[in-house]
Amino acid sequence: MNLIPVLLSGIIFLSLPCFGADIALAGKALEPGNMRILYAAEGGSRELSLFSVAMNGEDRHLHVSASVSGRGEYEPGISPDGKRLAFTTYRYGGWKIGVSNLDGSSPRRLTRDPQYAYDPSWSPDGSRLVYRRIVNKGEAYFRGKGDIFIINSDGSGNRNLTNDEDEHARNPAFSPDGKQVVYDAFVGERLHLALVGIDGSGKRRIPTDTDHAFAPSWSPDGKWIAHLRQDKAGYTDVWRMKPDGSAAENLTKSESKGIHSIGNSISHWQYETHWSPDGDWIAFTADYAEKGNIDIYLVDVKMGVILRLTNDPSVDTHPFWYRSR
Repeated sequence: MNLIPVLLSGIIFLSLPCFGADIALAGKALEPGNMRILYAAEGGSRELSLFSVAMNGEDRHLHVSASVSGRGEYEPGISPDGKRLAFTTYRYGGWKIGVSNLDGSSPRRLTRDPQYAYDPSWSPDGSRLVYRRIVNKGEAYFRGKGDIFIINSDGSGNRNLTNDEDEHARNPAFSPDGKQVVYDAFVGERLHLALVGIDGSGKRRIPTDTDHAFAPSWSPDGKWIAHLRQDKAGYTDVWRMKPDGSAAENLTKSESKGIHSIGNSISHWQYETHWSPDGDWIAFTADYAEKGNIDIYLVDVKMGVILRLTNDPSVDTHPFWYRSR
């Protein structure tokens, strides 16, 4: 097995070829700086709490403890000013969107709809959030298709952005200029990416050469959309592309690196991608080290180097980068 020297952030380290458990841990390769990654981690009763770690996977802090056994808190996102935390929670009777201080104090319910709500994402100015809400016609409040909604950060002004009878929409994220929202959506068995303006206009699909593109996130400069994509051979990888679908590039290249494809043992709600504030890395969920053991991984956008951030026997999911203050 040949060792490959790799230069990252001024540090030279030996990177093992990416064959399952041989992916290097981030702590051996990265200077932590002030970048941290917030994520949801599963406890002993299968409930989820919110933690953060430094970029090298060390210095773990608890932010929000699980409130309901077997359920908990997940899908976190931090406001642009770094002071508030939005997350999906079961503490208000069914899945709803909650907001708290960054340390988890002073939690409050944001969405007041009886229907289930998920996937909160802050606007660049922190004044609004987008999220997925179940929409139905007289059925149980937890059954139905999903639409993307927008809401003010004080809970007012709640409205439907997508309002599409054919889509089950999920995973919305504001563009860095605050003018558009990217999301993924099921139409039948196909899962595609789409864009919509924050006033609900201009909705369109992003062309991709696949029937399964999902879990999108914007680069900080707004020039790229990261996402997970399944190719024709059945491999699911982290890709990036321009917002119009052009210049698509496979970043993780699991087939050529000999890594098993993620997907078969990961539930649909556990997928996520998120860019680092400097635009150099993308965090994502995968089970490369051991099938079914879901951890947070990082991929270097320019070099394609994959690092493993967390190393836990339980589920770690929904990474969100931020700068500590």
